[in-house]
Amino acid sequence: MPSADTNPFRPGAGRVPPELSGRDDIVTEVSRLMDQVLDASEGERPIIISGLRGVGKTVLLNEFVRRAQSSSRWVAIKLEATTGRSLSQAIAKELHTQLRKLMSTGEHVREKFSTALRVFRSFQLTVDPMGNYGFGFEIDPEPGTADSGDPEQDVRDLLDSLGSAARSIDAGVLIAVDELQEAPAPDLNGLNVALHNLGQAAWPVPVLFIGTGLPSLPAVLADATSYAERLYDYRTLGLLKEDETMSALVQPAEQREVSWDANALELAVDTSGGYPYFVQACGKHVWDVRAQANRITLEDAEIGSEKARQEVDRGLYQSRWERATPAQREVMKAMAEDDEQPSAIQDLVTRTGKSRTSDLSVSRRELIKNGHIYAPDRGFVAFTVPGMADFIKRKVLE
Repeated sequence: MPSADTNPFRPGAGRVPPELSGRDDIVTEVSRLMDQVLDASEGERPIIISGLRGVGKTVLLNEFVRRAQSSSRWVAIKLEATTGRSLSQAIAKELHTQLRKLMSTGEHVREKFSTALRVFRSFQLTVDPMGNYGFGFEIDPEPGTADSGDPEQDVRDLLDSLGSAARSIDAGVLIAVDELQEAPAPDLNGLNVALHNLGQAAWPVPVLFIGTGLPSLPAVLADATSYAERLYDYRTLGLLKEDETMSALVQPAEQREVSWDANALELAVDTSGGYPYFVQACGKHVWDVRAQANRITLEDAEIGSEKARQEVDRGLYQSRWERATPAQREVMKAMAEDDEQPSAIQDLVTRTGKSRTSDLSVSRRELIKNGHIYAPDRGFVAFTVPGMADFIKRKVLE
């Protein structure tokens, strides 16, 4: 039994909470697919998980990679796509780290991966010739494979070779990419085509790709390659339901023999609004301020929830507001009038006193680029962070 002195709640970007409440279905389904890849030694349809910031996409990705890396039957990497950085370079760097570890497991594995290592060397020299990718022994590139400079062909060659080698040792390859919408469009196109071609093989190599990103990610992938809308298995993460929020708060406490009073739990659930990031912050602060070791009262919940609100305001909302320009803030203030619903661009033109939709184009484009808003549909925009509209109303428009 964990100590009641230890705070079980874990607010923060990508931190795995003590209770993955409301995510059981997707965890079970993806875990089943991972097992199926290993059992059949065959690749599965790539997966895309999208949702607003702070709903747990990175948490899930970390959990899947953790499960894979805890097994000797996976070559698993996780990376974060960033604006202006080659996705292929990032993949090469992370793969090098995992392949180095794998090569240390014995001569048998090194022999099985001999061709894959040469193909990796070709790929690395093509995408990142100045990188340092030593293995402790000499590896010559494989001429004519993964060295064309065409991402579509080179990524396919790399994954096909790695998958074949993994199959020879009864293993699989997991590629997990966070913030995928930030990757350069040519890289996304290359990734789409490579995964599409791998999946069309008579016996696809045991490679599983999982990407996560903002709600705009499916459209970004489709813009890169039109058939991407059919290529991926798309999953969406939303806010937690009331019972799921309760479970996220109650289960970790019960494991430490701490109980919530009914009215205290109701307040915490209402305050957090099912936003997973806020749920963890609320749980943490309520836990820290409780007056009794084994009980959480309404007063504890009131004090802790207010502390959580202040923390989230300072760390999440205020920082985003301060990074916006005056023109961008005008757009965000106009969007706040729609609460958590998407805002029509034409309505924003009216509210900001502009004449044409083009008058907002620069601010709209920069807000999207900086990850403050996204376009859920043509002619509409919405905040990427739940509760941003409420913050603006409370702190800016009050």
